[in-house]
This record gives sequence, structure tokens and C-alpha cells, in this order.
Amino acid sequence: MSGGSLSIALSGLDAAQTGLDTVSENISNANTPGYLQETASLANQQTPGDPIGNGVTVTGILQSSNSFNRQLELSANGAQSYANQMQSLLTSAQASFNEPSSNGIAEQMNTMFNDFSNVADTPSQPAAYLQLQASAQNVATAINQAATNLTATYNQAASSASTLVGTINAQLQQVASINTQLASTSLTPGASNTLVDQQNQVIDKLASELGVTSLPGNAGQTTLLVGGVALVQGGQASSISFSPGTQTEPPSLSQLATVTLQSSGTTVPVSGGTLGATLTALNTNLPSYGDRLNSLASSLVSQINAVIPNGTTYPLFGTLVGSSFSGSSTAPQLNAQTFSANPQFASTYATLSASQLASDGPAFQAAANLQTATSVPNPSGTGTQPSSMAQWASSVAQVGLDVQNATANATNATNTYNQAYSAEQSVSGVSVNSQLVNLVNYQQQYQAAAKVISTVATTLQSLIQDV
Repeated sequence: MSGGSLSIALSGLDAAQTGLDTVSENISNANTPGYLQETASLANQQTPGDPIGNGVTVTGILQSSNSFNRQLELSANGAQSYANQMQSLLTSAQASFNEPSSNGIAEQMNTMFNDFSNVADTPSQPAAYLQLQASAQNVATAINQAATNLTATYNQAASSASTLVGTINAQLQQVASINTQLASTSLTPGASNTLVDQQNQVIDKLASELGVTSLPGNAGQTTLLVGGVALVQGGQASSISFSPGTQTEPPSLSQLATVTLQSSGTTVPVSGGTLGATLTALNTNLPSYGDRLNSLASSLVSQINAVIPNGTTYPLFGTLVGSSFSGSSTAPQLNAQTFSANPQFASTYATLSASQLASDGPAFQAAANLQTATSVPNPSGTGTQPSSMAQWASSVAQVGLDVQNATANATNATNTYNQAYSAEQSVSGVSVNSQLVNLVNYQQQYQAAAKVISTVATTLQSLIQDV
């Protein structure tokens, strides 16, 4: 009888101690990313045919989780990182334009058009042409600088993506390694829980970086997918490669950055996380802004040279072709990076006679009027196109709108993630207050079991003394 009582009490001590150890583990890791709350699973220990029972046994240490909430949290994590990265990249692109500012393209264009009016008012004064040439070069320099800045933003984003892919590959290998360890049958008790916690930490990072989908498998293993492409299956991980595409200055929509499997070259459709946002910016937003800069340069060449006197012979804007300047919008290599004013413009007009210069006043005024015009005739003679000023105003407004939308999306994505994270933590997270209640309960259980042992020991001692 006493032996059975001691055995039952001892099992209670062991169970209570396991519960106390579990509470300690939970409290210690309350703020550890990826940690799943643990619970000691207890069961009645009973010999078949014995109606009384033989105490309590610990059947395992269970981790609290909800796969549905976990998937929502991972998805929201990837969406939040995507939105934050887009906001960061578009804000950098907006800064490339340096608008509005006294050195920005719009202000330099306004100065140039004002100088056109000065030439129209005093067409026989050489100083007016020199001032116009200087202000035109300031416009070209501002556009060149914007193109340089935008190219730098593109190159930095591409470099960051390449570095991030290296980090991702190491993390994919880590998940595969953990899968292999989880499949082992030689793990010590509780070791699998630690591995699952480590795995969750890595998957959280991959969700933020890549927007992965995690499919749970046997023994805590996981399969990781991106757009239906498996990157981790069991103990096997696939490495990915990043290519920034064909680079131009400034970035152009002809470029295409891609992520592919190293082994087969299969395109990995990354659309979430930091890498997904970087790909979107590299393939869509930044090249679009580069094309707008190129279009502005082309418009200035065609629209201004079309109205000033002898614009095709003595252009204000153009690219150097051989030993002369061409005012054609299709001149070789004409873009925002190579765009420049003709350094021979003022000296060329200085060779004209006073009567010729005087007759050119109205034409230069027509060029000055482009400052307030919203549209101009197409070079083909049919229809109209936006004026260079209207075109640039539209470009600046579009970039501003993109940044505004990206900021709003980042705020919404953060709110969504916080909600998903709270829902997931309500199941798998550690509540310190609840653990303190469990601590008291296990302490009382331990004391009760110890009291039984003490009582049995006292009773046995009394019986021995009575014999």
C-alpha cells in the first residue's frame, strides 16, 4: 500500500516538475521570435485491471499553434515588407527628381523660357543669346543629374536584391537542414520543439524577404513555395539567382530583372516580400520614370528646335553627331543622360546680320510661349502632344501620386500584419500572466505530492516504532 502511494506521489512530483520546467521555458522565451508556447501533456497512469490507478505520466510537451492563423501571419508579413520596400524605393526615386526646388528641372525650364522672352525683346543683343544658351544648359544639366540619380537608385536596388538573394539561399538551406533533423528518430525529448522554433524564426525572415508559403508536413517538417515553385522540400533546398537585366542610363522599360532557379533557370514568380517589391520597382516604376526623363529630353529637342529660327541648322538642343549638332528627336543616343545644349548656339547667331536677328523676334517669342502652353502640334502634322512643361508637370505629379499610394499601402499593410500577428500570438504566443497562474498551480501540485510522501513516511515511521 505504502509502496503504491509513494509511487503515485513520486509520479506527481515528476509531473509537477515537468510543468514547472515548461513554465520556465515559456517565460524565458516570451519575446523570442518564432517561439511556440509549450504545454506539458499529462495523462492518468493506470495498470490494466487496476481500478485505482498508479499516478500521472507526462505524455509529451506540446506546442500551441494554429496553421490557418500562421499562414495569415506569414502572408501579412510578406505584404508588409513589400509595401515598406516599395515606399522606400519610390521615395528615393522621387528624391532623384529634386522637385520642387530652385535647382529642379521645372525651375530651370521656367528660367529658360523667360530668357526666350528676353531674346524676343532684344534679338540683336548677343548677351541675350549667351544667357539663353546658359539657361538651356542648366536645363540639360538638371535632366542629366536626375537621370544619374535615378540610375543610382536603380543600381543600388539591384545590388541590394543580389545581396538579399545570397542571404535567402543560406536560409533555404537552413530550413532544409532542420527538416532533415526533424525527420530523425534519434532526437532527445523536447529537441524537436527547439528545432521547430528555430525553423519558425527562419521562415518568418523568408516571408518578409521573399513572401514564401509554408506547407506543414510530418514531424514538424515544412515545404516552402513561392508562386507555386518549391524552394524547400524535405531535406532538399533549391538555390535562386538574381539578374538585374540589361542596364541603361537612365533605366528603361526595355530592362527586365528576374529571379530564377540556379539548377534549371526556371523563373521564380516572386511577388511578395522585400525582393518582390524590388523586382516591381526595377521592372516597372524606375524604368517608367527613366522613360519619362528620356521623353522630356526628346520633347525639348523637337518642340523648341521646331519653333526657333533655323532650329534644324542652329539648334538650341541636340546631341553631338560627328562635328555638328542634330536637332532631330531621333538623333543617335539621345536620352536624358546624353542630353545637352548646343555650345555653339550663341556664337552661331552672332554671325547673323542685325536685320536677320530683328526678324527672328516673333519666333523666339513663340518658343517663350511654350512655357504656358499645355499642348503643341505633333511633328507629323496631325494631332497634338503635351508641351514639355505640361509633360514634366505630369511626370512629377505621377511620381508624387505613386509615393502617396505607396505610403498609404504601407500603413494599411502594417495594420493588417499587426492584426494577423495578434491573432496568431493569441494561440501560439506566451502570456506571462497565464504562465504565472500555471506556475502557482504546478507549485501547489508539487507541494501536495511532497506532502503525500511526507505523510506516508511519517506513518511508516510510526508503524515501525509500534512494532
